[in-house]
Amino acid sequence: MNAISTAVGKLYKASALKRAIVIWIAFQVILWAAFAISYSFSSEAWHTVLPSEGAAQSTAGIVGSALFIFISNLFLLIIIALGNLFVRFGVVTPGLLILLIQGIIIGITAGTNAFEFPFASVLEANIQYLKVGLWETTAYALICAVTLTKSLNIAETFPARQWSETRKIQDLRLDSAEKVLTALSILMLIGAAIVEAVLISG
Repeated sequence: MNAISTAVGKLYKASALKRAIVIWIAFQVILWAAFAISYSFSSEAWHTVLPSEGAAQSTAGIVGSALFIFISNLFLLIIIALGNLFVRFGVVTPGLLILLIQGIIIGITAGTNAFEFPFASVLEANIQYLKVGLWETTAYALICAVTLTKSLNIAETFPARQWSETRKIQDLRLDSAEKVLTALSILMLIGAAIVEAVLISG
């Protein structure tokens, strides 16, 4: 645990780009580890999918579907950002924990083929992930990296006995790299929503 705590602690001194890369890699490792473990216990979920179960068409239209998907994913993005901005205990923020939980949930969902419309094969699911999921999860990692060092209330322990540092919203500033990463995260969510809407609209 000390090694993990030390490694996470170094993120707060790293550049925004380095934070983004490290968090993205860690998130993907967690996601794929959760996938591998859950798949090993439920591989039969991939062998009992009927052909008609593997696809679905939306009646909302491309624009309506894209808007719904974007808003849903944006909500999670905002929750991660707010979790980081609100408070930090030692090297841990609620935003980091939300991202961790999200990686585990996505991995388990994929490993057990527990999607609303199950995929007919692991290959099909991975292709879909490359088209949509990869960009959504990258957006989550980027916004987490940007806001990780911006906590308004910082305590050295959990629960907080006292705040070692407090800041106000107006004190927070994004540097150039953080602004670019924030813009990229939003653009990735928009792109992923459009692609997914096109796919489900048939």
